[in-house]
Parts: sequence; C-alpha cells; structure tokens
Amino acid sequence: MATAADARATIARTYAEAILALAAASGAAHEIAGELDGFVAFLDGQPEVDGFLASPVEDAEAKRALLEKAFRGRASDLFVDALQVMCVKRRLGLVREVAAAYAGALAESEHRVRVLVRSAVPLADALRRELEAAVSRATGWTAELALRVDPGILGGLVVRIGDEKIDASVRARLEEARAALLARGVREMLSGRTAVVEG
Repeated sequence: MATAADARATIARTYAEAILALAAASGAAHEIAGELDGFVAFLDGQPEVDGFLASPVEDAEAKRALLEKAFRGRASDLFVDALQVMCVKRRLGLVREVAAAYAGALAESEHRVRVLVRSAVPLADALRRELEAAVSRATGWTAELALRVDPGILGGLVVRIGDEKIDASVRARLEEARAALLARGVREMLSGRTAVVEG
C-alpha cells in the first residue's frame, strides 16, 4: 500500500524527469542541477521564505511574484519557469524532493551510481580506488564515492550502493558487487578488520 511519502516521491520524480528532459535538450542539465541545489540551500537559510512558499494556504499569486522578482534574470528561464509551474500546481513544498530526484535522474542518465561509504577511520586511497573499481566493473557505471567517517562503526566499513531506482539488469550486477565486497569483508574480518555491506 502506497504511503504519503511514496506519493510525494512519485510526484517529485515526475517533476524531476520533466525538468531534466527539457534541460538535457538545451544542454543545461548540470546548470539546472546547480540551480536546484542552490535554491534548496537558499531555503535552508531562509526558513520564513521556505514556510511561505511551501504553505498551501498562502496566496499563489504572491508566491509567483516573489519568485519572479527574486530569480528572473538571475537564474535560467527554465529554472524559474519550473518553479512557477510548481507554484501554480501547489508543489513548492516538494522542492527538496524534486532536487534530490533530479540529481538521481541526472546520475542515472549519465550512468553514474552513488556509493555511500561510512568507515570508522578515514579510508585509505588504495581501498577507495578498489571500491570504485569494483562497483564500476559490476555495474558498468561510474562509481561516485561519498565518504563519511563514523567512529561509531566498530572498526569497520559500511558500504551502500545506490539510493535511486536502477533497472533489474544493473541491480543484479550491483548484487554481485555487494557479494564480492562482503566476501572481501569476511577475509578482512579474519585479519582483524570488519566490513559490512548494505544493499
């Protein structure tokens, strides 16, 4: 049964894919990604504006006027037009989800996969390169590692491959990479290190 979060994610993905299609056609896919990220950062620093734009009871015309004044001529027309459509459809409260879905859709379109790596200590360059190569071999996609140090992990390594929907054939190769990394973790555990891999 679909939850409210599922519905929000589906709507956000629909907007993100539509924006990406227009942006890619004009060669502005990365520019729009930057503008969406910048807008989210702006809202994070301006809670009053964020609340006003996200509120379903505030006047839509007032929101449209604010967006025009703040961004027209300072950002791409496609970006401002996308915000205006979201405003009219009362979807500005989903802008963070849209930005995240856009980043995921852009990565998919470029065959990039995000790999979140949490480790108890900073990852050695050799192991980082090995992880990138293993995921790239398994998926045929470019692995992008996001490294985080988490001392709470008991002497180990947690790897999460992908956080977006990936087609079945790629998912199968990701599972192979997961199994290979897990096997390596068992070997490391026997030598005094622990690796835990999440799918």
